[in-house]
Amino acid sequence: MTALLGKLPVHSPPPRSPRRAGRRRGPGRRRTTVAAAAVLAVLVAGLLVWTQPAVRLALRQTFTRIPADYDELYFTQSPTTAGGQAVIPLSVVQHGTPTATLQLRVSLTTPGGAVTGSSTVTLVPKPDTAVGTTVRLPLTEPDAQVQVALLGHDQALHYRFQATASPDPKASTP
Repeated sequence: MTALLGKLPVHSPPPRSPRRAGRRRGPGRRRTTVAAAAVLAVLVAGLLVWTQPAVRLALRQTFTRIPADYDELYFTQSPTTAGGQAVIPLSVVQHGTPTATLQLRVSLTTPGGAVTGSSTVTLVPKPDTAVGTTVRLPLTEPDAQVQVALLGHDQALHYRFQATASPDPKASTP
């Protein structure tokens, strides 16, 4: 039996090169790395696109049901105070079927709910065009709230003026 074994050639594995002696990376690990890089690239690209206001507006319009006829009511700037008056800049944009006039009721109230000033403004809307106005009401309370209502519609705006507080809490105690 030993004679037969001696006649068979014995093959030994080839010596390993120093390059291959380390841990081998298989195709599965490479795919995982490529997939992780692709997901990261998509996330970064998505965040960059989301920072663009035009993209956010288009997405909002895509996923928001907007009626065919509606009116936009908004402050064109934050209301301010000047010379003892509240200065309230407003705009209305009418979309869809036009009406002859729109009425806004603008009022100032105290924190307790008492009305200190009120005015009703009539605007002549233009289709899909902002029509603005500035309402001035006497400001008798430093902590007043502006309330704007589009009469006959459910749109309303609120803004609160706050008296400036002392930065030093000890200054207000006796």
